[in-house]
Amino acid sequence: MTRDKSKILCIDDEPNIVRSLQWLLQREFEVHTAGSGQEALALVQQHDFDVVISDQRMPVMTGVEVLREVKRLSPRTMRILLTGYSDMPAIVKSVNESEVFRFINKPWNIGELPQVVAQAAEIARSRPAESGEEVTEETPLVANGDCILVIDDDPAMAQAVSDVVGEAAKVSYTQNLADAVDILNREPVSVIVSETRVGSIDATRLVRLMKSRHPEIVTVMLTDDGDADTVTALINQGQIYRFVPKPVRSGYLKLVINSALRKHSSLSLEPALNGRHAVEATAAGTVDSLMIDVQWAAMQHEARGEVRRTGFMAAFGAGFRRLFGV
Repeated sequence: MTRDKSKILCIDDEPNIVRSLQWLLQREFEVHTAGSGQEALALVQQHDFDVVISDQRMPVMTGVEVLREVKRLSPRTMRILLTGYSDMPAIVKSVNESEVFRFINKPWNIGELPQVVAQAAEIARSRPAESGEEVTEETPLVANGDCILVIDDDPAMAQAVSDVVGEAAKVSYTQNLADAVDILNREPVSVIVSETRVGSIDATRLVRLMKSRHPEIVTVMLTDDGDADTVTALINQGQIYRFVPKPVRSGYLKLVINSALRKHSSLSLEPALNGRHAVEATAAGTVDSLMIDVQWAAMQHEARGEVRRTGFMAAFGAGFRRLFGV
């Protein structure tokens, strides 16, 4: 019996863009189109779409706003955001409000886009929908002895997280990625709260690699210096749960941590949900470059006379291999 084609909705206020998407995808999918957010949401209420692809820059409703409503109306539907420019606020909202599967820059690659849509459609059909539970700042914190790993140069961030969770969760804190690898090997971490850079090292490589190999761990990224390309990579390769600019209000931090802990609980109790957060492959050599940088940084700590236990570097190498399969 032939399987029905996956049903796709493409949204853009520019008719030529919609026609291009339809031409590109119609051979493999049943493609519907809309020229506005309002028209799109009306269609979402009439049809069961596997994937919705929306442009960001549209009048009346932006793509992020449309996909946020799609998430509410049809949790099963996978969401992809298109944009032709680096709009940092929109990219952040695509994580925090719309929880998009992929963020794709225009002009898209005509070979890659159908593959991404096919992957998203297969996930929508084969993986259960996630619950649409809304967490507010007033929602009681739920943590049952979970471990939260905070990776940040500023110890005040670890204290802020500890103040939020109290005795309900354990907070482990480090200022370097070598110790982070050690903690991840020793403790059942539920949530990672990390700066994008720790010391001189790009910490996004660690969280991207962790998501590809340990999808049940939920990641919240913090930064006071947002970069559009960095966040795009964190969406596509790390499926980060939230991206939070610093400084962070304590009430909002509580909301984010509470929501992340609930997300981890869902992913752990129903592992099939992890498939909805499949990530793009990281660039070749990412594991090796991260290991080299972290080892170098650890040796600098030793050179400055900072105390490390005997055999730490050997243990680090073994722990790195366990985490990332190298």
